[in-house]
Amino acid sequence: MPGAVAKKKRKDELSQEDRFLQFVEDGSAWVQSHTRAVLLISVGLVLLVGGFLYYRSYRESLRTRAAIELNQLRATLTVADAVPRLTGFVARFDGTPAATDGRLLLAKIQLQNGQPQAALGVLDPIASEPVDIPSGYAVKLLLAEAYKNAGEPERALDQLDAIINGAYVPYQRHRALAERGRLLADLGRLEEAALAYQRLVDDESATDDLYRVRLGEIQAMIASGATPLPTTFSAPAPAPPEEGAEALIPGAEESGSDPAPEVGTVVDTTATQDADSVPESVPESTPDSVAEFAPDSEPAADSASAGGSG
Repeated sequence: MPGAVAKKKRKDELSQEDRFLQFVEDGSAWVQSHTRAVLLISVGLVLLVGGFLYYRSYRESLRTRAAIELNQLRATLTVADAVPRLTGFVARFDGTPAATDGRLLLAKIQLQNGQPQAALGVLDPIASEPVDIPSGYAVKLLLAEAYKNAGEPERALDQLDAIINGAYVPYQRHRALAERGRLLADLGRLEEAALAYQRLVDDESATDDLYRVRLGEIQAMIASGATPLPTTFSAPAPAPPEEGAEALIPGAEESGSDPAPEVGTVVDTTATQDADSVPESVPESTPDSVAEFAPDSEPAADSASAGGSG
């Protein structure tokens, strides 16, 4: 006990510099007495940092190779080899942004081939992507189309509702509301369809007069007691390519102006969109692009629907 008191008194008398020197001396003594532990900790830290740097470099290299290969696939895919080649691509580069683009393109092709269940299987691993990013928006729209064609309209409506409630770009919400109104009208649920189009008419950022026209058509059907013709939700079989012709896959067209797609088709758009404006045209595909289930503009989409459903 007296020894401990004397030691405390000695420490109190040391100057700040002396205390630092004493700390260094004590630390050196501890290292010398624990040399093996210090070496193991040092080696572990070196391996941990080296492994992290290697993994980051590997992932970056993988992302780059995936983007390059996806561009090459888009340029060379044909109807005969599209599904197996894209399936192999997704398996090799799964987890990269390009693999997500590959899944979207593969699901789009399967929908055009009348295989909604296969498209659902392809989209399932990325179904939880947030809707406020371009790829998540595209996934929700494709899932809605797949569920509709698979005879599950309620689940299709769920996907559209996710966009309506979560998308931050106005034209994305407008597109989802228009699709919701169209699907509800096809199901004969005219009052709910009218509510969807009423939301578009009341939205100041949705300036398309076709929404008002479509709302008027549905309200007239409600007033007259008319019942829409029953709709079968199935994707039409694609026309076979001419003999000897290389059939291009969507996204593999040569550069140039893109024709306006029909309603219900999927077109490629770039992964970055201006959050405050609706793009006037669809730019050419890039390594970072996603396949969006959307037309060149809002009026084109609803114009076709007004003509078909009215």
